[in-house]
Parts: sequence; structure tokens; C-alpha cells
Amino acid sequence: MSKSRLTNNRFMKRIWQHKLFYLFMLPGIVWFFLFSYVPLYGIQVAFRDYTFVGGFTGSPWAGFKYFEQFFNYYQSGDIIRNTVIISLMKLLIGFPMPIILALLLNEVRKMKFKKTIQTLSYLPYFVSWIVVVTLMQRLLTPYGGPVNDLLGSFGVESIQFLNNPTWFYQMIVGSDIWKNIGWNSIIFMAAIAGIDQQLYEAAKIDGAGRFKQMWHVTLPGIRNVAIILFILAVGNLMSAGYEQLLLLNGPATASMGSVLDVHAINSGIREGRLSYAAAVGLFQSIIGLILVLTVNRIARKVSDVSLF
Repeated sequence: MSKSRLTNNRFMKRIWQHKLFYLFMLPGIVWFFLFSYVPLYGIQVAFRDYTFVGGFTGSPWAGFKYFEQFFNYYQSGDIIRNTVIISLMKLLIGFPMPIILALLLNEVRKMKFKKTIQTLSYLPYFVSWIVVVTLMQRLLTPYGGPVNDLLGSFGVESIQFLNNPTWFYQMIVGSDIWKNIGWNSIIFMAAIAGIDQQLYEAAKIDGAGRFKQMWHVTLPGIRNVAIILFILAVGNLMSAGYEQLLLLNGPATASMGSVLDVHAINSGIREGRLSYAAAVGLFQSIIGLILVLTVNRIARKVSDVSLF
């Protein structure tokens, strides 16, 4: 019996031995195939003069025409720069926040208080950006908003927080953190729960206080999870978020808030330039893939932790 045939027989035998586990995996595999791999067929739209009448196969090839149009667009440089700036701010400021929340919650001993904080921090994740922006408008308006009323009671003049270039980045990053911090902390809470309690007991015997236990036991315990999530987060560096920027960006902040996601959606949906929008989206995906591969390689060399 050849070596390859022997290997195949072992592989099939292993699958049969663990058939129930593979059966549980089947819905996930089908989901990924249908919603992550089948749509890849549509990438060709970026290289065709796509029309609804011609469809995928009947539309003529256009080569890199729409990529050239995007890079020759007079605002493409500003759009890419805005996307990178906003995504970097979200990554560098927003990424550590769920870790900090998880560490703080882990130190809370009153379970009722801990559960209440957890629930309150999860809730914004399930609220749409339309509701979030409406709340921000009601709270931050200088015309009777509670925040400006509170500032006024301390003698501070009313501040126009929204549609103001001075406060634009603070509003974007702050609202993104508020909406996602609770949900993103779940994975870190799970990682903390998996840390061997004997490590904490050993640290206590060595005289470590609560802060030193957190520094020398908890943080190293979630290090691998944090690195993996950071690698995945870097892949979204060219995606600053569509709904949030579309709703929070106004005429006064247009020069700072025009990003690739909004440009692609406006081109595809509002202007009907599907091939151009697909080219912009493919450009985002390729840059994201390159970033993930690069950071993954660096992480593997520096920390021996990587996606693959």
C-alpha cells in the first residue's frame, strides 16, 4: 500500500472515530462556505464593466480600469489618509480598553455589582449606530443638552461637540469604545477564567498583592489571546466603519471623515458604479490581508504566538 493511500486511510479512520465532533463542525463549515467563499466569485466585478443585464459572465472585461480611476481620483489620497488615521486611533486607543475592563471586572468581588456592570457594558453593542448617534445628539447638543447644562453650571461655555472638527476624533473614538468595550471584553473575561487558580495562590504565598497578581499572573495569562485578537484587528486598518462615519460625519468635518467604506458604499449604491465600488472594496481587502500576514509573521518571531 502506498504511503499517500495509507495516510488517507488513517485520515478517514480518524474522522470516523470522531464523527460526532465533525458533525458539530458541519454547520459552521457550510456557513463559511456559503457566506465567505461563494461570494468570492463576485470579485470579478472589479475587473468587469458590470451591468445587471450582462451579469457576471456577460459583462465585458475592463482590466484595472476601476482601480486606476480610484487612484486617479483627486480625493483618493485624503480618503486613504482619513481611513488610516481613524482606524489607527480606534486600534491604539480602543483595543486596550476591553482588556482594562476585563482586568478591573476580575478584581471586583461583589458578584451582583460585577454582573450589573457587565450587563450595562454589553448593552450598547446591541444598539444600532442610528440610536447611538441620536442619543449623542440629544445629550451633547448645546441647545438644552444635559452635558452642556452641566458644564454651564460650572461656568463653562456651551460646546458644539458634534459636527465640529475640534471634537471629531474624540466623538468617533469615544462612541466606538462605548459601543464595543463590553462585548469585546467577553473573550478576555473567558481567558481570565481559564487561568489556573494555583498560580494566584502561589503568588499570594510569595507576598504578591492584588496589583502584582494582576501584573504577573493575569496579564501573562491573557497575553496569547490579546496577541491573536490584535493580529485580527490590524486586518481592519483600512476599514474605519461605514455606519458610524456616515452618521457622525457632517459638512464641517467632511475633510476629516471621508473614509473608504463610505466612499465605496456611496459609489456603489447611490451612484450605481458597482465595478468601481468593488475595486475600492477589493483594495481594502488586499491591504488588510497584507497587514495580517505581516503582523502575524512579526508576532511569531517576537512572541511565538501567531494565527498560523
